[in-house]
Amino acid sequence: MIMRMLSSKQTDGYYFQESEVVRRVTDLLVSENYRVRHEVPNMGQSADIVATRGNCVTFIEAKVRDWRRALQQCVAHQQVADFICIAVATKSVSDALISEIETCGYGLILCYPNNGHCEWIKLPRRNENIWRPQRQRLVSLMRKIEYVY
Repeated sequence: MIMRMLSSKQTDGYYFQESEVVRRVTDLLVSENYRVRHEVPNMGQSADIVATRGNCVTFIEAKVRDWRRALQQCVAHQQVADFICIAVATKSVSDALISEIETCGYGLILCYPNNGHCEWIKLPRRNENIWRPQRQRLVSLMRKIEYVY
């Protein structure tokens, strides 16, 4: 839900909770024919969103602030994900974030807090450094986790 706030992370007077970013990004991914799971464990942490289409696995970390934390979380996902993305809720994207995204090869999804619309700002590059034994463990684990959609 979009909540009217007087403090915290504000954009034009509106605040997104991380759960709302996850929901809206999930809607975007489902519209693009992905199957989606939430809070999938990987390497001692959980990915906010794991989307699959065909044999490709995409990990997405959602943030309403502190995108640098999302970058740190994405490092573990490099072991298992074909594609890695960050979703942020903000009215604009900083040059520093774009630079980091391009350097890492991650994708970027922007959720606009004023209307909830989400769009791809940068598509991810395919990750060629997957550790196959860990990927097999992930796939086995994901079979036990229900799809959100």
